[in-house]
Amino acid sequence: MAIAEILCVGTELLLGDVLDTNSQFLARELAVLGIDCYYRVVVGDNPERIKSALRQALGRSDIVITSGGLGPTADDLTTECIADVFASPMVVDPETLAFIEELFRSRNLVMPPSNRKQAMRPQGADILPNPVGSAPGIIWPIGKEALQKAAIASEYVAQDSVNAPYRVILTFPGVPGELKAMWSETAGPYLAKHYPSGTIWSKELKHIGIGESALAEKFSHLLELSNPTVAPYAGRWECRLRVSAKAATREEARLAAQPVIDEIRSGSGVTLYGEDDDTLESVVANLLVSNGKTISLAESCTGGLITERLTDLPGSSRFMHSAVVAYSNEAKEKFLGVDQSVINKYGAVSEEVAVAMGKGILAASESDLALAVTGIAGPGGGTEDKPVGLVYVALVASVSPGKEPLSFVRKLLLGSRINRSEVRYRTANEALNMVRLFLLEPSSL
Repeated sequence: MAIAEILCVGTELLLGDVLDTNSQFLARELAVLGIDCYYRVVVGDNPERIKSALRQALGRSDIVITSGGLGPTADDLTTECIADVFASPMVVDPETLAFIEELFRSRNLVMPPSNRKQAMRPQGADILPNPVGSAPGIIWPIGKEALQKAAIASEYVAQDSVNAPYRVILTFPGVPGELKAMWSETAGPYLAKHYPSGTIWSKELKHIGIGESALAEKFSHLLELSNPTVAPYAGRWECRLRVSAKAATREEARLAAQPVIDEIRSGSGVTLYGEDDDTLESVVANLLVSNGKTISLAESCTGGLITERLTDLPGSSRFMHSAVVAYSNEAKEKFLGVDQSVINKYGAVSEEVAVAMGKGILAASESDLALAVTGIAGPGGGTEDKPVGLVYVALVASVSPGKEPLSFVRKLLLGSRINRSEVRYRTANEALNMVRLFLLEPSSL
């Protein structure tokens, strides 16, 4: 079983200025190849620390994959540091240099002299082509003797293999699009060829309306399995179970995982809302379309967030009718037809006003469904009777012409410990889930 390590280079990663999505991508791709990733390390643009991290990685992993530090500037140090570790001279790769020069010519640009640096590689290393950028990487198989000459202490002894090198280094630029292209065209096939070890197939089952601990307890007997495995994860006001199986082929792994997936599906009920790339809004959109329904929204404290999440989806015009953001009482009266007496009697943040907002947008739009939200997102504005985090969500559904629409209301007490953004996001989740449940089974509300 091959062991890989991911080493991400860049001070901007340590400072939090850039989100490291490359490690996530690489870890998933390694899992698909059946290669275990035991370590993910981030190091800044410091040559001594980069070399130290490289030595440590080479001492404990078969495959060392780096991301970042391949650009033309002075702080792009990855390739030079790798060469230094093995006391290997840097040489110009003529084909790579010609490729970079042509890349600049095709864009009507003059290549700066500093870009010549990107055509250099340690002597003995092969180029890992970059089909979409000017920064190629390297693939460098390292033998046991070279490792010993470099005085790298190896706490892990690689398994002997006629196909795989004792160690291999693969380097990538930090630009995610370039890294992915290089992986799919060259690096992935290289590792699949030299480290054949089966594959891992996974599926995520996404839940809402149940906490991570309650979900884990419900399926505790499945969490003890070894292959397939089941792991619980917390998300942003939702949670999920990831089922993974390992086998010689993806189809064999999928078949091994299927009975467990089926058990979770049957046992989760309406708390299971989707799988893998599904989002709550995409599931709601699909239900609206499949049921031939349209929806309109009247938002106060969420400020259009629910509308944004729905209209971010392609083809939203098939189910989205209209939306009004009405913060002030005057706006609620003018645009949604909420009676001033209702606001005066119950207050703007109340079940009665939420329902009135929903009925108002439903009547004005003549859509099939309406969602209305009113609440106190904070951090100020709360009172003893109506604290920060108090939100009312109303779902109003048209029945038939001349009949009073159905109304469902959910009162949320989200507390003052979560910030304004999270109050709005969680409210949007609860509102979208109300629509989902109504379209699945109205009695569940």
